[in-house]
Amino acid sequence: MKQPTFLDVINQYAQNQRYEIHTALPAKIISSNGHSATVELMISHINKEGQVIALPPLVDVPIGFYRGGGFCVTVPLAAGDEGLVIFAERCIDGWYVSGQQSQPLDQRFHDLSDAFFLPQASSLPNKIPDYSHDALSLQTDDGSTFIRIQAGKIIIKGDIQHQGNYQLEGNTLIKGDHSVEGNSESSGGTLKHNGKNIGDTHTHGGVQTGGGNTGGPN
Repeated sequence: MKQPTFLDVINQYAQNQRYEIHTALPAKIISSNGHSATVELMISHINKEGQVIALPPLVDVPIGFYRGGGFCVTVPLAAGDEGLVIFAERCIDGWYVSGQQSQPLDQRFHDLSDAFFLPQASSLPNKIPDYSHDALSLQTDDGSTFIRIQAGKIIIKGDIQHQGNYQLEGNTLIKGDHSVEGNSESSGGTLKHNGKNIGDTHTHGGVQTGGGNTGGPN
């Protein structure tokens, strides 16, 4: 047997070290509280002896939602949802607890303990079935309900419940029934029904003094 050279030993040592470096792996949610999650890694680990090892679930993994400037976009994560776990270069414990710049509290590198879950990746069997190619879309997976932003317009599908005041500038076309619970006030312009003015400037024909009814609006 050929004796390993010094370079062979160095190369083997580097290879063994690489087996313990973690960068990113697909994962799925086991449970989540909206801030952190317990996740299952979907790729098995192969150690330096060539053994295939199923890694244990990762617990208390921070979830990476889109957030900034006092705003955020969240999704209601459920068991089985897929995503990507990334691993920080150094120990994140000090920062995670304090939210402040912190020295690493441990000397570990690219460790399973320093994971973040990003709900942004999926396998082919779980890909988005209804994908919009021409709009920014906020939607259910099956596309049954959505808000889609295209150049010059916004398209909404689904029932809408709104709380708060509503201000509209522009014309409104309603196709369907319309009901109001509360007062209704209009100012300016005319109020018409079937093409006839029924606003405060409308007149009636057949007007006579007495207790009879007037004719319909002119």
